[in-house]
Amino acid sequence: MSAIRPGDVDRLIARGGGEYRIMLVHGPDEGLARLRVRAMAEAVLGAAADPLNRVELDAETLNSDPARLADETQAISMFGDKRVILVRQAGKLSKGIWQALLEIGSPGSPVILHAEELTKSHALRIACESNPAVAVIACYPLEARDLEQAAQARLGTAGLRLGPQAAAHLVDMLGADQSLSLQEVDKLALYCHGQQEVEIADIDAILADASASSASEPIDTAFEGNLQGIEPAMQRCLRDGISATAVLTLALNHVQMLHRLVRARAENMLDQAVKQERLFFRREARARRQAQNWSPDGLRRAVETLGTAQAQSRKNAALEETIVARALWAVALAARRSSN
Repeated sequence: MSAIRPGDVDRLIARGGGEYRIMLVHGPDEGLARLRVRAMAEAVLGAAADPLNRVELDAETLNSDPARLADETQAISMFGDKRVILVRQAGKLSKGIWQALLEIGSPGSPVILHAEELTKSHALRIACESNPAVAVIACYPLEARDLEQAAQARLGTAGLRLGPQAAAHLVDMLGADQSLSLQEVDKLALYCHGQQEVEIADIDAILADASASSASEPIDTAFEGNLQGIEPAMQRCLRDGISATAVLTLALNHVQMLHRLVRARAENMLDQAVKQERLFFRREARARRQAQNWSPDGLRRAVETLGTAQAQSRKNAALEETIVARALWAVALAARRSSN
């Protein structure tokens, strides 16, 4: 087995993957997966690396040109620097492409396969976990206790204490996406600079408006079928420094969450499932209503819509805001049809 234990992941990333030249990063916590993929690439290349040495590909591009991945792994940087190959949506790669990569075992440039959550029966996951030359890093949402410890450590680095009551309140306010949660903790640390301890009032001051100003607003608006609300919500995100691409990635995560809630609804366990998602408390009712309105087939079509938009935005970066807005409008129209 080459599945990396959770406690060993950070050390492996710090070493740029160590002896591993192929790494699979997957799991339901897309924020944590993105964080680890980025950190791994930076560790391989070094802080002052040329951006051209970070080659990003996706499954659609490689499936249309199967020899491209092998060519990229063997290519040499113009100045002899290290290169790293990032493959997005790796779970959608055709079998022949990833089989050829695994047969090489030690490609010329490290390859990071970034995938959505892969089931235990997924062929790529089985092949990677059974190959000792591949490091498999699974990214799952933090449990409340782990999230509290991560926040405590983050704030402690800034010289701030977090009492038990404030810690419990902070965990309740944070979501399940580790990357976004830690960003909120960093904002809190900046807000409390010069203090010795973080108070509940400080947490409320920073996080109480999170649901209204974060990337979740255009997503919830779309999945509720509110066509008119999408554009102003997107504009607020862009003003807050949240890119259209980030909104799209979070929208795909949102669909995965709704899939879990819809399955729970079928088992009469919707309320418990909503709590387990650890949503910002003001979003719980909205998520519950969406799960009651959407069907599994509708969510699958939403994934296709958002996935197509993601591929288009990568090819046309100048139009990404328009592409993402149109995808959200399509989702909103589908939501309206579902509710009729």
